[in-house]
Amino acid sequence: MNTTTRWKKIVSTVSIAGLLAGVLAGCGGQQAVVEETVQLGTPVEIEVVQPQDFDKVVTLGGITAAKSTVNVIAKVNGMEQIAAVNVKVGDKVSAGQVLAQIDSTTMQITVSNAQMAYDDALRNYENNQALFELGALSQQNMNQLEMALKNAENNLRSAKLGLGYLTVTAPISGTVTMVNAEVGSYATASAPMFEIANVDTLKISAGINEKNVSKIAIGQEVLVKINSASEEWMTGTITEISKVMNMNTKNYPITIALNNQDNELVAGMYAEIKVVVDHVDDRLVIPVQAIVYKDAQPVVYTVQEDGTVKECVVELGLNDGDQYVIESGLTAGDKMVVKGNSKLVNGEAVTVYNAEPENSQAAEETEVPEANAELTEDSPEEDAAPAEAE
Repeated sequence: MNTTTRWKKIVSTVSIAGLLAGVLAGCGGQQAVVEETVQLGTPVEIEVVQPQDFDKVVTLGGITAAKSTVNVIAKVNGMEQIAAVNVKVGDKVSAGQVLAQIDSTTMQITVSNAQMAYDDALRNYENNQALFELGALSQQNMNQLEMALKNAENNLRSAKLGLGYLTVTAPISGTVTMVNAEVGSYATASAPMFEIANVDTLKISAGINEKNVSKIAIGQEVLVKINSASEEWMTGTITEISKVMNMNTKNYPITIALNNQDNELVAGMYAEIKVVVDHVDDRLVIPVQAIVYKDAQPVVYTVQEDGTVKECVVELGLNDGDQYVIESGLTAGDKMVVKGNSKLVNGEAVTVYNAEPENSQAAEETEVPEANAELTEDSPEEDAAPAEAE
């Protein structure tokens, strides 16, 4: 054997021995412990600051009422018996429709007498007109005959009107809301026979404070919801704005018209009303939960590229209680913290759990690893972290 071959065998033997010694030492010694520490920042949720249009809306409350309500009273002298009643409560009627008929026997006699008196006065006037033209009758006598004719004519006209009043008609279109008439009973000029309300259009009486009354206008559309009738929002229109404050409520009365052609609504319902009193276009708008106060200053935390947060003092503008317009302190595209911001400090590390909205559900279901978790070589295979694919 030559020298070179002998040195190769010696080196091989030493290498194998060393390897075996290392394996035996590892098997015979204590188990090696691998300690892994997971460092997590404060968990937060974020939203991206974006420009948008903003409406400042105030919410008012009011009660619905019929647009117009009229009492129908019989135009009679004394008491007249009711001969017919043609409607009942709830009936829809049109203007001019006959509601009731009052017995006309007495009034027909009155008309007949007035007619005869008129005819007589007309004959007297015409007969004496020829005498007057011949000079056989004085001007004074002719004036008296003319006056008598006019009185008779007026009495006849009045009697005929009275006869017509015995047919009681609806002065407006609407719904009959009260009937105080029965066949055989008597109608008088002091007691209403019917009440008719126009509920095709309802009016809502509400009040708005002095700060906002100058920011609304007649004809402005508003949103109306009547929970007792529907969960849907409807559109109404401001029709009246009082210039005098109600000293009891300290508000300015306003009236809102609401279409009710389908008759689903009735008078007396409570209505919730949303009125736009301010509007701005293309401004940064953030939710109120993104704002915290530090030393009485409004602050918003934004997430930086290195995973820390920056404390941004902001200037607040219009708000509706849920959102604020930002006048300064933020820029479009900033990632603002909207959850988990109550105890943050400037420069603090955070962990964002909704960085990818499409995976937000998976992120919510992911358990947060415990810090200082110990992984040992003899841990069960199912507890070990999955190996990366080769």
